[in-house]
Amino acid sequence: MSTVVQGMTTFLEWLFNLSSLIGLPYYGMAIVLFTVLIKVLLYPLTWKQMTSMRKMTALQPKMKELQKKYSNDKQKLNQKVMELYSKEQVNPYAGCLPIIIQLPILWAFYRTLFQLPTTLGLQGNEPSVWFLGYNITVAYGFSLSYHLLLPLLAGASTYLMTKVSTATNPNAGSAPSGAEQTQKFMLLFMPLFLAYIVGTLPSGLGLYIVTMNIMSIFQTIYINKKLSAEKAKAKPA
Repeated sequence: MSTVVQGMTTFLEWLFNLSSLIGLPYYGMAIVLFTVLIKVLLYPLTWKQMTSMRKMTALQPKMKELQKKYSNDKQKLNQKVMELYSKEQVNPYAGCLPIIIQLPILWAFYRTLFQLPTTLGLQGNEPSVWFLGYNITVAYGFSLSYHLLLPLLAGASTYLMTKVSTATNPNAGSAPSGAEQTQKFMLLFMPLFLAYIVGTLPSGLGLYIVTMNIMSIFQTIYINKKLSAEKAKAKPA
């Protein structure tokens, strides 16, 4: 077993013991606590991501002017674009940081769930591995049963998260046509993709994704309101 998986297992055990102290001795509850903790730790990066996205959208008119002015000189265009980013203190890659950081966490979590019964000496039917009617180590597929609810929730929460991200962004309507097409594609593709992932992998991973989506929705609303308030406050009277 890899060191990463061992570390993740140990941490889940610690969270399980913590949840047991409050009368909820379930690894599913440990997963919820783990997800909330990850989202809180990533808050500074999420803030930078959303701030950068707003600045990038606000720069679109200037970007179009540069593209029109240097349409025949790609090298000069790239130089001017980088100068614009530097002047406005915008990092075009800031939006990728939270996603990049979460990918190895998601992979380690996925491997941990598969090996959890073995590493903890569980038989697979202990009350501790059951949460809200799901065995967190089992993949339930897409049979017409109660367990279909989890992939449906994953898809619906992903869709809602994307809608909230665009609806609460005052610059959303000013995005260039290419970006708008990408947003529309992601709005339809990502919910279906994540619903499929949740249906085919251990349900504990689905619990992580749904909890992360719900946390992201509330965090997005909060950050956008805070950014809007700061922008309104900064405007001259």
